[in-house]
Amino acid sequence: MDIVRKRLPSGLRVVVAPIAGLRSVAVLLAIEAGQWFEPRGRPGIARLTAQAMLRGTTKHDSRSWADALDGIGAAARLDVGSHAATFSAQSLGADLPTLLAIMSEAVIGPAFVVDEVELVRQQTLAQIEEDARNTRAVAERVWRELVYPVGHPFRARAIGDPEVVRAVTAEDLRSQHHEAIRPKGAVLVIAGGVESAAAVDAAGRAFSGWDGAASDGRAVREVALAGAVRRLEVVPDKTQSDIIIGWPGLPRNDPRFVAARVTNMVFAADTFASRAGHVVRDELGLAYYVFSTIGSSRGQSPWTVRMGVNPTNVERAISVALDELRKILDGKVAPEDLELAQDKLVGELDVARESPGGVASLVLEGEIFDLGPDHLERYPSELRAVTRDQVVETARSFLPPERSAVAIAGPPLPGAA
Repeated sequence: MDIVRKRLPSGLRVVVAPIAGLRSVAVLLAIEAGQWFEPRGRPGIARLTAQAMLRGTTKHDSRSWADALDGIGAAARLDVGSHAATFSAQSLGADLPTLLAIMSEAVIGPAFVVDEVELVRQQTLAQIEEDARNTRAVAERVWRELVYPVGHPFRARAIGDPEVVRAVTAEDLRSQHHEAIRPKGAVLVIAGGVESAAAVDAAGRAFSGWDGAASDGRAVREVALAGAVRRLEVVPDKTQSDIIIGWPGLPRNDPRFVAARVTNMVFAADTFASRAGHVVRDELGLAYYVFSTIGSSRGQSPWTVRMGVNPTNVERAISVALDELRKILDGKVAPEDLELAQDKLVGELDVARESPGGVASLVLEGEIFDLGPDHLERYPSELRAVTRDQVVETARSFLPPERSAVAIAGPPLPGAA
């Protein structure tokens, strides 16, 4: 793939991946304004700022801005993750200049009108209230509190702390926007039916008024669990338990991360291609779902196994999942287990390459974490090159059962005092 890279005078990096034969285009703008860069003691302000940025600009109110997107048949959203605030959009390639102009309005000149900020606040508080009755969300909140100390950027979920949400003002969001939404460190990826030079020119015009220095983030101490920790939080009127078993992970730009992704797949990332998923769900029928994820950020994002189970099966599901992990630690990784995991991961890459959105996501990961200009070409062979010994060593380094955190949310467990 002939990828073109251009750094604009503002510091914004523009990356274009043309795909022959397509009429559509996917756009991803990742700004270093996720949880990792959030001000200490203000969990949730990054997401609030992002949501309010879509509620009107200095040129158009919320409705007319949305109507402009509808007018070209485009869709757009702005999400906040552990590392970045990511503006994602899709349109026809012919409408790319218009799409970028509409996006830039929200990025450079959001209005933060008081009524719109209040709407975002009430929507967020309603979601937090709903999450308090959702066993998956409760398990995640409890697990983060077990693993990350007070003040750590990953202690709270991205939606934030209700007290922060209640207290924030429109002026607070303007200040957060001024401090965090900067072009330096940001990456704009355009993939699909476009011509590279024209796409770079359109990006330069759309974002010409964006300026500001990059965020420095904040110093964050390394997290390490001293032993196994566990907490059950009872959620009234529920019949299913949700479980998270997990550990603090490793930065995406750590050279061991590729081996960690393969290890994650060998262990529990997929029901059919992973040990714990297959045994816990398919062989023993202990869970409705089993999957594991490893987060991508500059810090120790969560590395977690999630299960939904009948309360009577909680203890056995946890025990069996950890037993499968211990087999990996003991070196019991069959060649076919490793090959199946690698096939699954490489197959996912192949599928992603079939759509502009998938290509844009793959390219963005390489760019935002500085993985090298040939990352997209190298990555499949790097996955294939991971050895059994690397899988075992990675599991021993990052997934010790004796230093894990287990969060359970749901009804009281049978036999519990």
